[in-house]
Amino acid sequence: MDTAIGDDQADEPAKQVKSVAAGILGEFFDVLANEDGLADIAAGLGKTVLDDGIFAEPAIRATMFPEAS
Repeated sequence: MDTAIGDDQADEPAKQVKSVAAGILGEFFDVLANEDGLADIAAGLGKTVLDDGIFAEPAIRATMFPEAS
């Protein structure tokens, strides 16, 4: 019986984790958007993190504080 995991099977959990993380972050940005005065920031953060895939401090900072850039 061959119990070795092939390369294609080893990638599957990472895809699931990514989609779980994206789901959790998406929910967070949705809740953040409902807070007073944070809708624009939440939309920008959602785009930066979820759509663009950038989670670096300079990009997050620029999204949260556009007037400082």
